[in-house]
Amino acid sequence: MNDNSRGSIQADAASGGMDARAIDPTGPQPSSFATRVRAVIKMSGSVSEIARRCGFSEGVVRSWRDGNTDPSRGRCVTMAKTLGLSLVWLAAGEGPMMLDPAGEDAARRSESSEARDRQQHAGTLDPSRLAAAMKLLQSDIEMAGSRFSPVRHADLVAEMYSILGRSGEQDYADRVVAFRRTVIARINDEAGAAAA
Repeated sequence: MNDNSRGSIQADAASGGMDARAIDPTGPQPSSFATRVRAVIKMSGSVSEIARRCGFSEGVVRSWRDGNTDPSRGRCVTMAKTLGLSLVWLAAGEGPMMLDPAGEDAARRSESSEARDRQQHAGTLDPSRLAAAMKLLQSDIEMAGSRFSPVRHADLVAEMYSILGRSGEQDYADRVVAFRRTVIARINDEAGAAAA
């Protein structure tokens, strides 16, 4: 079975309510980015609809659906904002798929009211902080000689996001240093596993 057939069968299975893993056990696991893209396709109606609304090519969306590539940070943000998805759900598979109305309203307010809303709604995702967390983590990983993947490093993105939310605390610098050590250890472990 070629890649196009497998992707087509998986997409048909996902849209028809069948279990795609029963058709292709080597395919993406339920927590994969590809699985989430298939859920978004099912919700939106088609690959073409997502591509049109987000300004992506259909081939790129199909590649994500089939698990062949991961999107850039910017494309994740674009897809989440355009389709009303939770960025944390899209990137890491955590939390609800759709944004709640309070989160959408906060994105439309001025910066000063956004800061006030963040204090009132501590559980609401801060897109700016998430983007900063991804950018810092990407920089750390690339400086260590590895390649950043928002899907593979989702747990590290979440941890950096949490650390950035505590930037006013006394132990902030210690947390950043400890986190960077964790990143280096992960990269070294991945390099060792790849060499073995």
